[in-house]
Amino acid sequence: MSRLLYQADHLNELENTYEDLRMTGVADDHLHVIAKKQGRVLRRGLNAANYWYKTDILNGASKGAIWGFLAAIVLATVFLATDLFGSDYQVFGILATFVLLTAFGTWFGAFVGLQSKNHTLKQFYHLVDEGKYLLLIDLTLAEEAQIKQVMASRHPELTLLSSDAETTIPLKIMQRMH
Repeated sequence: MSRLLYQADHLNELENTYEDLRMTGVADDHLHVIAKKQGRVLRRGLNAANYWYKTDILNGASKGAIWGFLAAIVLATVFLATDLFGSDYQVFGILATFVLLTAFGTWFGAFVGLQSKNHTLKQFYHLVDEGKYLLLIDLTLAEEAQIKQVMASRHPELTLLSSDAETTIPLKIMQRMH
């Protein structure tokens, strides 16, 4: 999957672009707009980017899971080496340590990620703060050249900011806000 990121100065430009992209065959749930005031985007019938796109929750959760798992390795090793729990700390204790610390790491990482902006889009958020709009277009690699051509010919007022602003959204239900 590929993602194109465009900047638009006005919401009217995005409405026209949205319609052209829909007619080109881009599904509505593959188009996402990041704006300072998401309500305006929603009232125009456009798909506003949700927290899965705007925050670093998924990246934070995956990093937290890794750190939790590593902490579980260290802690389980310490428990086994020191014989802290005696003979009671066997397979169940090791599994419980791994499950609990990995789950806690995942939760904590997601919590921290929810508080921070998406790491792949962070460099473009100053545009949103200035009142501009960011349009994310999710595509297959085969569609990318065609959509770039459509955007360049029909919507030159939109600026291509990035063609590699990758954000992984694992479930289709997470892609829609409304």
